[in-house]
Amino acid sequence: MAADAENVASVKKQLAQLFEVSLRTTVPSEPDVAPLVEACIAKSGVKFGDYQCNNAMGIWSKIKGKQTEFKGPPSVGQAIIKNLPPSDIVESCSVAGPGFVNVVLSRNWIAQSLQKMLIDGIDTWAPRLPLKRAVVDFSSPNIAKEMHVGHLRSTIIGDTLARMLEFSHVEVLRRNHVGDWGTQ
Repeated sequence: MAADAENVASVKKQLAQLFEVSLRTTVPSEPDVAPLVEACIAKSGVKFGDYQCNNAMGIWSKIKGKQTEFKGPPSVGQAIIKNLPPSDIVESCSVAGPGFVNVVLSRNWIAQSLQKMLIDGIDTWAPRLPLKRAVVDFSSPNIAKEMHVGHLRSTIIGDTLARMLEFSHVEVLRRNHVGDWGTQ
Protein backbone atom coordinates (compact mmCIF):
# COMPACT_ATOMS: atom_id res chain seq x y z
CA MET A 1 0.00 0.00 0.00
CA ALA A 2 1.39 3.39 -0.92
CA ALA A 3 2.23 5.80 1.87
CA ASP A 4 0.87 8.72 -0.18
CA ALA A 5 -2.79 8.23 0.62
CA GLU A 6 -5.46 10.79 -0.18
CA ASN A 7 -5.24 12.23 3.31
CA VAL A 8 -1.81 11.83 4.84
CA ALA A 9 -3.00 13.29 8.14
CA SER A 10 -4.95 10.21 9.14
CA VAL A 11 -2.30 7.70 10.09
CA LYS A 12 -4.97 5.78 11.96
CA LYS A 13 -7.05 5.50 8.79
CA GLN A 14 -4.05 4.29 6.77
CA LEU A 15 -3.24 1.66 9.40
CA ALA A 16 -6.90 0.60 9.49
CA GLN A 17 -6.75 -0.01 5.73
CA LEU A 18 -3.64 -2.18 6.16
CA PHE A 19 -5.24 -4.17 8.98
CA GLU A 20 -8.45 -4.58 6.99
CA VAL A 21 -6.47 -6.38 4.28
CA SER A 22 -4.79 -8.53 6.94
CA LEU A 23 -8.07 -9.39 8.66
CA ARG A 24 -9.68 -10.47 5.35
CA THR A 25 -6.73 -12.81 4.77
CA THR A 26 -6.52 -14.06 8.38
CA VAL A 27 -10.21 -14.85 8.85
CA PRO A 28 -11.94 -14.98 5.45
CA SER A 29 -14.91 -16.70 7.13
CA GLU A 30 -15.63 -13.50 9.12
CA PRO A 31 -16.11 -10.78 6.46
CA ASP A 32 -17.88 -8.34 8.80
CA VAL A 33 -14.86 -7.79 11.10
CA ALA A 34 -13.85 -4.12 11.06
CA PRO A 35 -10.30 -3.17 12.09
CA LEU A 36 -10.08 -1.74 15.62
CA VAL A 37 -7.02 0.51 15.42
CA GLU A 38 -6.31 2.96 18.24
CA ALA A 39 -3.38 5.09 19.35
CA CYS A 40 -1.42 3.44 22.17
CA ILE A 41 -1.63 5.10 25.55
CA ALA A 42 1.20 4.75 28.04
CA LYS A 43 0.14 2.83 31.14
CA SER A 44 2.35 2.98 34.23
CA GLY A 45 4.96 4.81 32.16
CA VAL A 46 5.23 1.98 29.61
CA LYS A 47 4.19 2.37 25.97
CA PHE A 48 4.31 -0.74 23.78
CA GLY A 49 3.93 0.98 20.43
CA ASP A 50 2.48 3.95 18.59
CA TYR A 51 -0.78 2.25 17.54
CA GLN A 52 -2.58 -0.94 18.43
CA CYS A 53 -4.94 -3.30 16.60
CA ASN A 54 -7.40 -4.80 19.08
CA ASN A 55 -9.19 -7.39 16.94
CA ALA A 56 -7.60 -10.67 18.09
CA MET A 57 -9.79 -11.25 21.17
CA GLY A 58 -13.01 -10.41 19.32
CA ILE A 59 -12.10 -12.68 16.43
CA TRP A 60 -11.18 -15.48 18.83
CA SER A 61 -14.56 -15.22 20.55
CA LYS A 62 -16.28 -15.60 17.16
CA ILE A 63 -14.21 -18.54 15.88
CA LYS A 64 -13.61 -20.42 19.16
CA GLY A 65 -15.09 -23.90 18.94
CA LYS A 66 -15.00 -23.95 15.15
CA GLN A 67 -12.40 -25.92 13.22
CA THR A 68 -9.52 -23.46 13.23
CA GLU A 69 -5.74 -23.41 13.26
CA PHE A 70 -5.68 -20.81 16.05
CA LYS A 71 -5.04 -21.78 19.67
CA GLY A 72 -6.13 -18.47 21.23
CA PRO A 73 -6.06 -14.69 20.81
CA PRO A 74 -2.22 -14.47 20.75
CA SER A 75 -2.06 -16.86 17.77
CA VAL A 76 -4.76 -14.79 16.02
CA GLY A 77 -2.61 -11.70 16.67
CA GLN A 78 0.45 -13.44 15.20
CA ALA A 79 -1.55 -14.36 12.08
CA ILE A 80 -2.76 -10.76 11.73
CA ILE A 81 0.88 -9.59 11.78
CA LYS A 82 1.93 -12.30 9.32
CA ASN A 83 -0.81 -11.26 6.86
CA LEU A 84 -0.18 -7.53 7.18
CA PRO A 85 0.76 -6.15 3.73
CA PRO A 86 4.16 -4.46 3.47
CA SER A 87 4.04 -0.72 4.06
CA ASP A 88 6.43 2.20 4.52
CA ILE A 89 4.39 3.28 7.57
CA VAL A 90 5.09 0.25 9.77
CA GLU A 91 8.52 -0.26 11.34
CA SER A 92 7.58 -3.30 13.42
CA CYS A 93 4.68 -5.18 14.98
CA SER A 94 4.45 -7.37 18.06
CA VAL A 95 1.77 -9.24 19.97
CA ALA A 96 1.34 -8.35 23.63
CA GLY A 97 -0.79 -9.91 26.32
CA PRO A 98 -3.98 -11.54 25.11
CA GLY A 99 -3.47 -10.69 21.43
CA PHE A 100 -3.00 -6.93 21.21
CA VAL A 101 -1.07 -6.16 18.01
CA ASN A 102 1.26 -3.25 18.77
CA VAL A 103 2.53 -1.18 15.84
CA VAL A 104 5.65 0.99 15.86
CA LEU A 105 5.64 3.61 13.12
CA SER A 106 8.65 3.86 10.83
CA ARG A 107 10.99 6.69 11.78
CA ASN A 108 11.92 7.12 8.10
CA TRP A 109 8.26 7.43 7.12
CA ILE A 110 7.66 10.00 9.87
CA ALA A 111 10.73 12.01 8.77
CA GLN A 112 9.66 11.89 5.10
CA SER A 113 6.11 12.92 6.03
CA LEU A 114 7.35 15.86 8.07
CA GLN A 115 9.72 16.91 5.28
CA LYS A 116 6.87 16.71 2.76
CA MET A 117 4.70 18.79 5.09
CA LEU A 118 7.43 21.43 5.41
CA ILE A 119 7.90 21.60 1.65
CA ASP A 120 4.22 21.35 0.57
CA GLY A 121 2.76 23.17 3.58
CA ILE A 122 0.73 22.19 6.61
CA ASP A 123 -2.44 22.39 4.51
CA THR A 124 -1.64 18.96 3.05
CA TRP A 125 -2.22 17.45 6.51
CA ALA A 126 -5.69 18.92 6.96
CA PRO A 127 -8.29 16.19 7.40
CA ARG A 128 -11.00 16.05 4.76
CA LEU A 129 -14.34 16.21 6.53
CA PRO A 130 -17.58 14.97 4.94
CA LEU A 131 -19.32 18.33 5.48
CA LYS A 132 -18.99 21.43 3.32
CA ARG A 133 -20.50 24.10 5.58
CA ALA A 134 -20.90 24.50 9.35
CA VAL A 135 -22.43 27.09 11.64
CA VAL A 136 -20.53 27.96 14.82
CA ASP A 137 -22.50 29.87 17.44
CA PHE A 138 -20.24 31.85 19.77
CA SER A 139 -20.91 33.08 23.29
CA SER A 140 -24.35 34.64 22.63
CA PRO A 141 -24.37 36.94 25.68
CA ASN A 142 -27.47 38.47 27.18
CA ILE A 143 -26.82 42.16 26.51
CA ALA A 144 -29.05 43.14 29.41
CA LYS A 145 -26.51 41.60 31.79
CA GLU A 146 -22.85 42.32 32.45
CA MET A 147 -20.20 40.52 30.45
CA HIS A 148 -18.05 38.06 32.41
CA VAL A 149 -15.23 35.56 31.85
CA GLY A 150 -17.69 32.81 30.82
CA HIS A 151 -18.53 34.78 27.69
CA LEU A 152 -14.84 35.10 26.87
CA ARG A 153 -14.27 31.38 27.40
CA SER A 154 -17.11 30.30 25.11
CA THR A 155 -16.03 32.86 22.49
CA ILE A 156 -12.50 31.39 22.49
CA ILE A 157 -13.90 27.85 22.23
CA GLY A 158 -16.15 28.90 19.33
CA ASP A 159 -13.27 30.61 17.52
CA THR A 160 -11.06 27.54 18.02
CA LEU A 161 -13.73 25.23 16.57
CA ALA A 162 -14.27 27.61 13.64
CA ARG A 163 -10.53 27.74 12.87
CA MET A 164 -10.21 23.96 13.06
CA LEU A 165 -13.11 23.53 10.65
CA GLU A 166 -11.68 26.16 8.28
CA PHE A 167 -8.32 24.36 8.38
CA SER A 168 -10.20 21.25 7.22
CA HIS A 169 -11.64 23.15 4.22
CA VAL A 170 -15.13 23.61 5.67
CA GLU A 171 -16.96 26.86 5.01
CA VAL A 172 -17.73 28.27 8.45
CA LEU A 173 -20.56 30.66 9.22
CA ARG A 174 -19.62 32.43 12.47
CA ARG A 175 -22.64 33.55 14.45
CA ASN A 176 -23.00 35.40 17.73
CA HIS A 177 -26.70 35.64 18.50
CA VAL A 178 -27.45 38.68 20.64
CA GLY A 179 -30.91 37.95 21.91
CA ASP A 180 -32.75 38.18 25.19
CA TRP A 181 -33.04 41.94 25.42
CA GLY A 182 -34.96 41.79 28.69
CA THR A 183 -33.85 43.24 32.01
CA GLN A 184 -32.10 41.26 34.69
